[in-house]
Amino acid sequence: MMPIKKQKRNYALLVILAVFLIFMIVLLCKIQPDMMQLDVPMDFSEGWMVETEESSNTVVFSREITEDMLGKAVGFFVYDSFVDAEVDGNTIYHFGHSYKFLKSPASLWHIITVPADAQGGILTINIQYVYDYKFTSEIDMILGSSGAVITMLLKREIPDMIVNLAILALGIILCIISILQIKNQMNHGSSLYLGLLSICFAFWSIDSLFFNQMLFPYGAGQYFAYYFFLYMLPLLFMCYLETITETLKFTFLFWCHVIMGLVLTVLQLFGIAEFTETLSVFLMLSGLEMVIVIACLFRNRNRQGNKRLEWAFIVMLICILINAVLYFLSPVKGVSTTIAKLGISFYLLVTIYDSLGRIITGLAEAKQSKILRKIAFTDSLTGVKNRSAFNYEIRNIPLNRLSLFSLDINNLKYYNDTFGHACGDTLICQAVKMLSQVFEQLFRTGGDEFIAIEIARTPEELATLKAKLESLMREYNEQGPDVLVEIAGGYSSCREGDTSYEDILRRADEEMYQDKIARKKVSKIKSIR
Repeated sequence: MMPIKKQKRNYALLVILAVFLIFMIVLLCKIQPDMMQLDVPMDFSEGWMVETEESSNTVVFSREITEDMLGKAVGFFVYDSFVDAEVDGNTIYHFGHSYKFLKSPASLWHIITVPADAQGGILTINIQYVYDYKFTSEIDMILGSSGAVITMLLKREIPDMIVNLAILALGIILCIISILQIKNQMNHGSSLYLGLLSICFAFWSIDSLFFNQMLFPYGAGQYFAYYFFLYMLPLLFMCYLETITETLKFTFLFWCHVIMGLVLTVLQLFGIAEFTETLSVFLMLSGLEMVIVIACLFRNRNRQGNKRLEWAFIVMLICILINAVLYFLSPVKGVSTTIAKLGISFYLLVTIYDSLGRIITGLAEAKQSKILRKIAFTDSLTGVKNRSAFNYEIRNIPLNRLSLFSLDINNLKYYNDTFGHACGDTLICQAVKMLSQVFEQLFRTGGDEFIAIEIARTPEELATLKAKLESLMREYNEQGPDVLVEIAGGYSSCREGDTSYEDILRRADEEMYQDKIARKKVSKIKSIR
């Protein structure tokens, strides 16, 4: 059974995922139809009036709206900025604020659609940089339909998108593998968590939040998706590492991360701190968590573990480290995570290969185990279950619902000694045919001894079963067979004070012995040759 603490953690993950899905569905309903229009974007950097205010890191672009701009989209990329756009004082685009929640800017492409009825108006784009060193008035702009701008940008990012799609596909494959493992009653935790981790990473690492911008037409939605996946990565990473190691437990760190996210969200929600302020704390604490997690992983590394996965994991960490150093030295848009993604893809491929191998091996072992269990739990002569099966199954039945029949074949020793064991086997098999017509759960627990299990039966129903057995024996014996079948039986149900099934079986045995003695007094066995 899964530990209670781990169940709570899984419930927490499910709640977080459910909140995200609800929020995303609402935002998906706001996709704008004009994004599907296509044309050829053109350079649109000339003709703007530019005003700068270095004290507030603000640059303002403005120009008159001409006929060729109507219904088109102005696209440009800026680093860490708040962006607002107006037409004659009426806001048409707002990114970086949403009430008091998720106020921070980001480095991304902004696609601002010009109203179709705004000819002659003045389009004003206000860009406020958060960091002094990012401030610049030299911005490349393009003009075209939303769909055309998006298509052009997607072409630029095709290499990175291919890697992202590969990671997404591998994550989905791992989730499917976990379903196969669940179906075959195999350990599925590592495949499931790694699959979810891969999917979250694929969505989070989309460059410049651009794909999110296609789905979410305003800043709050983009931030929610981007930082949600960033928030989920450490949680899923810790859960995954716990499933591939025997000793590591990150329960404390897990809940610390959950609480940290809630606290920072509350600070933003009530306007106590901007996201740019809390983000640095979030990244610093998350980085510290990951350092602790990886240090614990290498310190408690199992020397007898899977060497292939260990080396793949090391290769992935090296790729991530190289990418982090390169990004620190030169934060170039579009290639900032490519090396890390290649390392992650390599690790996912190795994991999938290893998981599929374990599934194939597990299925073969399960099939063999099923065959061996059937042999171990089946009586070879009669085909019914044996004592081992009885001892195994009786443990899972609630005592207060249990009734037991104790059954014994009379005169087996007489037939064995007089006519040989072949005749005795015939008697046993014929008796089992009758018993199987009466009882669904029948067990041969000795040479001539049987036990039948009944669940939630009333005394009247138990008496009816006993009477049915008597009727079958009488009809069979009246036909004058060479081997008479006489089966003594007794039954009992759970009573107040019973502590185990042995208490019930003891009373059933006593009743069976009384029935056995009574049958011997009227037995016709002596008239059979």
